[in-house]
Amino acid sequence: MSKLFKNIFTFLLAVGNAYAQLPRPLVNYPLGLSPVFDQGFFSGTASPPYTVQQWAPGKAPQACVNELAWNNCISGRAVVYNITYNDCNKPWVMCRCENADLSINQMANFFGRMPVHLRSVVRHVMATHQDGCSAYAITGPDDGDIVMQGNCNTQSVWLHETGHQLDARGLGTGVGFSTSQIFTDALWNDTCVADDYGNTAPWEEFAQMTVVSQSHAIYGYIQQQQYPGCFDYQLAALENAFKLSYLTYGGTCTTRIPPTPPVNAVWKRGVSRRGVKRVGPCKFDHLVTTHTHKH
Repeated sequence: MSKLFKNIFTFLLAVGNAYAQLPRPLVNYPLGLSPVFDQGFFSGTASPPYTVQQWAPGKAPQACVNELAWNNCISGRAVVYNITYNDCNKPWVMCRCENADLSINQMANFFGRMPVHLRSVVRHVMATHQDGCSAYAITGPDDGDIVMQGNCNTQSVWLHETGHQLDARGLGTGVGFSTSQIFTDALWNDTCVADDYGNTAPWEEFAQMTVVSQSHAIYGYIQQQQYPGCFDYQLAALENAFKLSYLTYGGTCTTRIPPTPPVNAVWKRGVSRRGVKRVGPCKFDHLVTTHTHKH
């Protein structure tokens, strides 16, 4: 058996085993993660100070042009900003359609509440208009963007989408952690998943467990479990791999993904984006709107 075939076979076996674990009969948070964790994120975290520098009209990063066009943002209504936090000297380039539900200060605030080395797995942050809230991550080998569709104004959503980028990039091998043998074995050994959305796919469960793990890193305990200990193998697998390097506050931004080059911000609505690897859209139906931060 060739080495290439062995690698492919091992990867497919891991994916198959992970799929075999879903759906699980128990969910630890039947109402979703937002009602349990968001208030703790708001009271236990703060964004570092940041500056906002808006680009002159007419130019936008290539990735933003692609995604805003795909989201039917009207031509010429993309607004682009450099957001520079005081814990990293390189700005993140964020883009929003002019009618996006999230303001640039909301985007900067929610993103900034995550540890700087977790933020560093994200290239561009984008926001568009939509009823409700859904979001997705673009995790191809040359990508690294998260897109908020609608009023996604709770921290668990931002952690979930960033979790997809951590899954894709955290190991540095080009293979997602959610399809690794380590995480697959953890799914085999656990008796539950985080919530119903985590039951849809191993990578969605990983993203939801990123939310749980971030809360665990902040408070040192897991809040309001229906079945205490039922996902401890997943939690240990994720934290052994990523807690110190990504989920603990502090750290550096030296592993940043470079922004895409600026191009003319002109496009056709509904442009095809075939070949781009999206995770999602992830639909969030249980957001705690009473805990939102507005600017």
